[in-house]
Amino acid sequence: MKRITLLVFLIATAFVFASVADSYSQATPTLSVKLNKKSYKPGDSGFITIKFKTAKTVKISKEPEPEVTLSGQNIESIGLQPINSSGEYIIPARIKYKFKVSGNASAGTSISVTGAVKFGYCNADSGICKIATKNISFTVKVK
Repeated sequence: MKRITLLVFLIATAFVFASVADSYSQATPTLSVKLNKKSYKPGDSGFITIKFKTAKTVKISKEPEPEVTLSGQNIESIGLQPINSSGEYIIPARIKYKFKVSGNASAGTSISVTGAVKFGYCNADSGICKIATKNISFTVKVK
């Protein structure tokens, strides 16, 4: 009887550890960035679409709201466009961030832009959420 009890206890313990390890092992989403146009005139506004690539059960949380920071010469950050998603997750998993090319930018040049995106992501099955910060970079062509 003791052996059966011990065996049941060991199997139950292994199951609990496997479940906990699985819930904490959610992969951090990766990001892709796409400009809304191929090139911009000095003084033009545009936006980038930031798409979150997630595992099947991982969702991007609306709260806290994603934060985007951009830096680059002749680029002005305007802000995050409103997120039109119901519920507690951003569906589809993408956001748009508006920027402006400075009127002082020289035609025929390219502007290298770097930045970061801070966002929350959750395992929809377990409800466990985490915060991540991912770096982004892209090039703006000035025509």
